[in-house]
Amino acid sequence: MKNSLSVLVGVLMVLGLISFSQAQGTQAPAKKPVGTTFIGTVDSVTMSEIVVVNKDNIKMSFLVVATTTLYNAKGETIGLDKIVKGNEVNVEYKTTAEGVYEAVSVKVTK
Repeated sequence: MKNSLSVLVGVLMVLGLISFSQAQGTQAPAKKPVGTTFIGTVDSVTMSEIVVVNKDNIKMSFLVVATTTLYNAKGETIGLDKIVKGNEVNVEYKTTAEGVYEAVSVKVTK
């Protein structure tokens, strides 16, 4: 009887480990962060940051990095020096793991 009970417990443990290992392989991959858009008027520009204020007077600062793309109203790429206070812009951004808003692209609309 003890032998049968030991074998049964052993079989149940093996089956439990097999089902656990199979469940681990079925996890969905992590989702990539989705970009967000902020529309407003440029309040200030530096070599590493653009501050934009929207119509509700909400002010957001965006980090400008080497991969940030900048566009004029015609959709042509431009330099950061062409974006000035008072420009209306659409900023597509992502939030970094540190909670920083990083500009992915900035398009001047007016």
